[in-house]
Amino acid sequence: MPPALTVDEVTALLLDIRDFDNPLREKELHKLLYSIKHGLQEEGIDADIPYFWYRYGTMAKLSDAETSIAQTEDGTAVQCPVTPASLNHDESTVDKAKMVISQEFSQYVQGGGVEGITDRQYEDAPYEVQQHYREMDKQLRTATDEHPDFMEEGYGPDSVRRSLSRVVESFPTDEFSELEDDLYLWYGVMSTELDEERYKPETLLSISDTFWTIFSIELAQGEHSDMTVEEVRDEISDDVDEYKARLREALRNREREQTEFGPTLEEDEVVRELSDAVSESLLGFPVS
Repeated sequence: MPPALTVDEVTALLLDIRDFDNPLREKELHKLLYSIKHGLQEEGIDADIPYFWYRYGTMAKLSDAETSIAQTEDGTAVQCPVTPASLNHDESTVDKAKMVISQEFSQYVQGGGVEGITDRQYEDAPYEVQQHYREMDKQLRTATDEHPDFMEEGYGPDSVRRSLSRVVESFPTDEFSELEDDLYLWYGVMSTELDEERYKPETLLSISDTFWTIFSIELAQGEHSDMTVEEVRDEISDDVDEYKARLREALRNREREQTEFGPTLEEDEVVRELSDAVSESLLGFPVS
């Protein structure tokens, strides 16, 4: 059996085919590697691209690869020292791989970029709750972006409340019973925010992100990953349990603040504290 294509080899071919002046971003790479891996498998080509489900889709394992992520003024940039000319595979395999990667990248560009590929990826999500959360997250992000008519176009508190209910109702408590207390704590905090006179999508988004990261840490370590639990934990954070504890404490602090201060609480401080808690993860960036 011919050797599998590696993360570095697929990334090298992708960058060569892409040929854009602007850099490939980290979040784009993770989503494209997932779709390319499945496209290659359909063509009978093995690709050694380990991945796991995390906050907003799948994450590929990069820690063992030569491919790296550089921080730039405009965000991130994927860098890969491997070149297509250095690939040690037979010509037919490389040509077929190029065809698949070209097709997947064309679909990515024509299908709405990151937003479109994330929607398509969520069709493969292992749990229904992920799709419902995706819809609520899109509502809040649209409202946070100061959409001029968000209150009239399905992005107001009543619409978000309905989406929140769908998330809670579809949450797989049987499989994640250890998160049931977190789920209802989050639901209570979100409900209180939705009842406030001043609807602040950015605060709701930060609160949601905190809970979803707690869930994602457990999801990532489940059977739907093709990596070991230890590998996943190493990719997420230096100390996953401590990180998760800080996230839970951030939610409990918000609940206490709601009780003590009500709607007079300084929202900028709330958003900052919750965002800081989430961003401590090595994979704490929004992927869509």
